[in-house]
Amino acid sequence: MESIIESIMTAWERFIEDQDKGEPSNRPYCYASGYEECDRKLVLQMTHGDRVLPFPTETKARFRRGKDRERNLKSDLGLIGRNSVPPFEVVGQEEAFILRDHKNRIAISGKVDLSLDFGRGKPKIKCEIKDYHTNITDRLTSFDDVLAGKWTHKAARQLLCYLFGSGEPMGILIFTRPGLPKLIPVYLEDHLDLVEDFLQKAERALDHKEAGTLPDYIQDMQECKRCSFYGIACDPPIKSGEGTRIFTDPEIEQKLLRYCEIEETGKEYEGLDKWVKSEFRGVENGLAGSILIQGKWQKFTKYILTPDANEKINAIKETFKRVDPKGSFRLTITRV
Repeated sequence: MESIIESIMTAWERFIEDQDKGEPSNRPYCYASGYEECDRKLVLQMTHGDRVLPFPTETKARFRRGKDRERNLKSDLGLIGRNSVPPFEVVGQEEAFILRDHKNRIAISGKVDLSLDFGRGKPKIKCEIKDYHTNITDRLTSFDDVLAGKWTHKAARQLLCYLFGSGEPMGILIFTRPGLPKLIPVYLEDHLDLVEDFLQKAERALDHKEAGTLPDYIQDMQECKRCSFYGIACDPPIKSGEGTRIFTDPEIEQKLLRYCEIEETGKEYEGLDKWVKSEFRGVENGLAGSILIQGKWQKFTKYILTPDANEKINAIKETFKRVDPKGSFRLTITRV
C-alpha cells in the first residue's frame, strides 16, 4: 500500500507541475495585486523578476485549489443573482484594467474578477475574490481589518485601483471560506489617498526602470528578510539577525499564530505541536511574519556497551559514554 500511495503522490505532483508551467519573469509595469511598501522591490519586479525562485509544488497546489474555489463561486453568484432582491447579473469577468501615470505610461495593470450589474442605470459593483487561510479570513470584519492585515492589505489596494480606474464608487471583497463566503464592502471615496500613493509608487518605479537605477533600501529589516529578492538580486546592509530563516507562506504564519493562542490541551494542539516539531526541526533562527522561531540543539548522551561489560557497568560507564551535540532539538515559538 505504501508504494501505491507514493506512486499516486508522485503522479499528483507531476500533474500540478504540468498545470503550472509558468516561470518567474520580469514585469513591464506594476500589477494591481502587487503593492509593496518597498519602492526598490517594485523596480526589481520589473527588472529582475526572472531571478526569483519558482513556487514549490505544494504552494502551486494551494493556488490551484484557490482558483477552483473562485470558479465555483463565480458560477454560484450567477445563479444567486436571479433570486436576489434586487436581482443582478454577473458581468465583466476577467476584464482587463490599466491605470496610467502622469506621463501617460501604463503604471498599474490587472484583471477584474467580475462585476455585479443591477441594471436600470445603477453603477456596477466590482468584486475581487480572494482565497486565504481561514485563520486569516475569520478575523476580518471590516475593510479596515483588511487594510491592516499583513497578507490582505494588497487585496484592499487592488480593488481600490479597479474602482478608481472605472469611476465606480463601491465594490465588494469576497473571501472564500469552507462554508459561506465573507463579503466586505469597499468605498472608494474614503480611501482615494491609498490609490494616489500606489500610483505615485508605480510612477517612481517606472522612472527608475527607465533610468537603470534603484531606489534606496527600505529601513525595515523584517520587510527585507521576507523579500523574494533578498540575497538574490538585493543585498541590503542588514547588520543584525544574520542566519535567520524567513518563512513567507501566510498559511505557516497562521498555523503558528493559532499554535501560540490555544492551550496545551486537546487534539488541535496535539496536531499543531506535531506539525511544528516536524516542520521546524533544525531551524535555529526563523521568522514567519510576527512569529519568532528559535531552536537549540541539546546534548544527548548514550552508552555503547560491549557484551561482556554488563557486570562492570558502573565502573566503565565513562569509558563507553558518547555525547552527540545534535542528539535532540528544543524549539521555542514566540509571538513578537
